[in-house]
Amino acid sequence: MTKDSVCIATFSEKAVDIIRKYGLGIELNDLCISENLDPENLPETCRSIEMEIRSGGTEQHLIIAHGPFTEICPASIDHRAVEMGRKRLDEAWDVLQRFGIHRMVVHTGYIPLIYDPQWQLEKSIEFWGDFMKDKPEDFQLYIENVFEDSPELQRELICGLDDPRIQVCLDVGHACVVTRPEYSVCDWIRQLGPYIGHFHLHNNDGKQDLHNPLQEGILDMQRVLEEIRRCCRTDVTMTIESRTCESSAAWLLQQCRPANR
Repeated sequence: MTKDSVCIATFSEKAVDIIRKYGLGIELNDLCISENLDPENLPETCRSIEMEIRSGGTEQHLIIAHGPFTEICPASIDHRAVEMGRKRLDEAWDVLQRFGIHRMVVHTGYIPLIYDPQWQLEKSIEFWGDFMKDKPEDFQLYIENVFEDSPELQRELICGLDDPRIQVCLDVGHACVVTRPEYSVCDWIRQLGPYIGHFHLHNNDGKQDLHNPLQEGILDMQRVLEEIRRCCRTDVTMTIESRTCESSAAWLLQQCRPANR
């Protein structure tokens, strides 16, 4: 883990200032809400992205974008709902091309108790495989857990897609809140390790998705980092997704020092 592997999400307070201060990467959140891609909103969305990149002084290879996630459900029974989600992702892809961005995080879109896991798996393999069909070799898609209560569904999804451009984004805060009692967040890292390309790091009380700073919650973030080093590839990247980010950035950069590797 090096400084170049660390990004900050732009929804975080004073994110651009902290990115510039520490020379970190940026995860753009401007595309998360789908209506920001509407024709009447798109010019302002692009101006915001341009400003964040320029103000943060972020180098091109340190930029990642979070794609739209509102009402994007690959397993929807209604084909028109699936088509709407695909249209939003295509619109986001057009924006990424405009800025030369080659990495995007997306949510699985899994809604437990609504969609059967096997149906979710089959439809997700079809949906993401089709989305990636015309994407270049240097484009990376990271599929993020949200409501999954165990790592199996994501592992089966990545194995079923069998595309090196598609990897897991493991959100440790989400896993902490919804995982079944028999799993710890470190179990998620151990089971998904080879498939993980990116992490979202934040802490909470195990009950709510609070997006706390890294050292404010029940997650032992030091142990999480140890498992990442032990189980994941050396080129794995991570985004601080806490609502306030400076203390998290300072702490995480301490862990990047050679003596702590």
